[in-house]
Amino acid sequence: MVENKQKLIDIQCEQCKNALTVNGFHAEIAEDAEAACRIVNDIIKDGDVVCDGGSQTLLESGIITMLEQRNIHFHSHNRPFASRAESDAEARKAFSADVFLASANAITLNGEIINVDGHGNRVSAMIFGPKKVILVVGYQKITADEASAFERIRRIAAPANCIRLHRETPCAKLGTCRDCHSKDRICSSYVKLAYDNENRITVIIVKQDLGY
Repeated sequence: MVENKQKLIDIQCEQCKNALTVNGFHAEIAEDAEAACRIVNDIIKDGDVVCDGGSQTLLESGIITMLEQRNIHFHSHNRPFASRAESDAEARKAFSADVFLASANAITLNGEIINVDGHGNRVSAMIFGPKKVILVVGYQKITADEASAFERIRRIAAPANCIRLHRETPCAKLGTCRDCHSKDRICSSYVKLAYDNENRITVIIVKQDLGY
C-alpha cells in the first residue's frame, strides 16, 4: 500500500540524513519540491553570487525559477542555446560564488555523495571554491553503498542524461553504460565526497522523485 512505501521512504531518508551528519555534512529532509525551495531560499541571502552546475533536479523542483526571481547575482549553467564558450564562462564563476547549487547522482546510506561528471565543472565546484554548496537530491537516488551507487549511475543517471542532452553514446541507445570511448561520453570524472571538514556542504533530501 502507498502508506507502507511512504514509511520505507521516511526510514531511508532519515538513515541517510543521520549518516551525512556523522560525515560532517549539513543534512535536511524536505517533504516535497516546494519545501526544498523554501530551504534553499532561506539559505541564500539577497546580493549573493549564486551559480548552478546544470541539474534536472533543480529545474524540476522549481528552484531555478525561484532563483531567477530573487535579488541575487545568478549565473546559470542551464541557459538554453548557450555556446560552449558561454557555458564555460558561466561555470567558472562558481569558484568564487557565495553559493553553488547542484544535485548528486547518488547518496549512500553510509552518507557518501557519489558523482560521475563529464566536463568536471560540477564536481570540482563541490570540492573547492564556492563558500557554500547546496545539493538537492530526490529520495530515489539513495543507494545501499558505493557499489550500488555506481551501478545506479550506469543504469539510470548516465543514460537518462545522455538522452536529455542528445548525446550520441551507446548508453543513450542501449539503456546502460558500455564504458565507451565516444566523444559525447559524460562519464569522465568519478568523485566520492566522504567527509566535509570545512562546513560548506548542505544536502537536501527530497521525499519526491526528482531528476535522474
